[in-house]
Order: sequence, then structure tokens, then C-alpha cells
Amino acid sequence: MGSRDVLFKRINNALFDMQAATSQTFEQHFLTFARLLADSSLQHLNQKLTAELDVDEFLEVSSRSQGSMMGSARLAWPEGADEVLGLQWLLIQKFAREPRGLLSFAHTYYTVGRNLTDELHSLTRQLLIPFARDYKDHVMAVEQPEELTSMGSTGGGTAYQPTQITYQINGNNARVNLQSVDNSVNSVVISSTVINYIRDLRAEVQRAPLSEEQRASAMEVVDEVESQIVSGKPKRAILAPLLASLPAIDSITSIVSNLLEALTTIGAT
Repeated sequence: MGSRDVLFKRINNALFDMQAATSQTFEQHFLTFARLLADSSLQHLNQKLTAELDVDEFLEVSSRSQGSMMGSARLAWPEGADEVLGLQWLLIQKFAREPRGLLSFAHTYYTVGRNLTDELHSLTRQLLIPFARDYKDHVMAVEQPEELTSMGSTGGGTAYQPTQITYQINGNNARVNLQSVDNSVNSVVISSTVINYIRDLRAEVQRAPLSEEQRASAMEVVDEVESQIVSGKPKRAILAPLLASLPAIDSITSIVSNLLEALTTIGAT
């Protein structure tokens, strides 16, 4: 798995570069990202993942959701997780071939105003980063059983039986120490409820009747809140004022209240 680890490290590096890029430099890093995802070692898996999926049809159906108000368009994702993953992979490869279409796509479906760099960063946060995370999980889930089967075919024909250990982890920044002697691997666990509230909050800001400037400002606040939470050390004294600065719209206020309560349950100080 050494070569696979290197590949995904390079994919992550491309994501980091895209988060820091401007609209003038974004394309270079995006093309690197797309090329790595199409690595020859992943060809069979990618073909299986995208079989019978039509990205152009998906975009045509999605375009029908576009209303008169900017930010009203919604991508018509299917229900199946593997279908979503396959379409996301196809989208990335399509815009690697047609990079000029990437800006239009970001502006239509990930708009935060008229700043192209901000919209590309929004695309990175909301589509590319979640895709890379889920894609890696998919690759590992497909390849691990094959490795275990291979191990079971050696050593006198006795199949390898993996030991399953379930960890119940509670509290923010809870950790599991693996191989903990000098080189421990720490996994930070963030409540899925909190992450879902962040996603709901971002979606509600996009739907809210705000000016472009108000929406861009609100999205910056949501991004900062998410950054504080993902850091593993969220502080209520910082998050509460940030959240209070969001537009006083009932739907947004309700999500903020639920988010603050959820943060309390995971130990935000």
C-alpha cells in the first residue's frame, strides 16, 4: 500500500494548493488533481465506478433548477452514494478537458458572489474535498478485501481472519492511539451532527434572501466557524459571537441554536 499512500498524499497536496490558489493559478492545481485521480493504477476501479453514468445528462437535468435569482441552481445528485461518487469523478475529468467551463460551473452551483477566487474556493470546500475523502474511503474499501483474500491464500491455505475492534469515542477531539510507542497515529473525531449542522447552515445562507455582499460575508463566517470546529479545539467564546453575527433569519437562527447546543454536548469550552 506504499504507492497508494503516496498517491493520496499527492492528491491531498493538490487540494491544499487549490485552497490557497487564486483564479489565475487554480487551473494548474486542478489539472494535477484530476490527473492523479485518473492514475493508471485506478483505471479498473474508475471504470466500474462510472459505468452507465452520463455526466452531460446530469448537468442538463441540473441546469433546469436554475431560477432567476443567482444561487438558486442545485445539482441533481442521485440517491446512490456510489453514483454520486462516480458523477463527481466524471465532473472533475470533464472540466480537466474543458477547464474554461470550470469557472461557469463554480459560479452557477457554488456561488458566493462575483469573486472568482472565492467561488473556486467554495467549489473546493464543498465538492472537491468531500469527494477526495469519500473517494479514498471507496478505494480502500474495495482494495482491502482483495488484500485479505490474497493473504488468506498463502501460509498453508489457512485464511486470515481479521480481528474487529469497535471503539466507542465521545467528546470533541477524542483520540485513539494506534501503534503508540514513539510513532502514534491520532484520529480526531468530530460529531457528525455538528458537521451536518454546518452543512445545513451553509445551504440556508445560500437560499436566504440576501444581497450578494451579505451572502458572501455570511459564508465567510460559516467558513470560519467550520475552521474553528475542525481544528479540534472549538471555543464557545469564539463561536457564539461569530454565529450571532449571521443574518437574523428564523431558519438560520434555528440552525445556529441547534449547532451551539450540539457543540456543548461534545465539550466545546
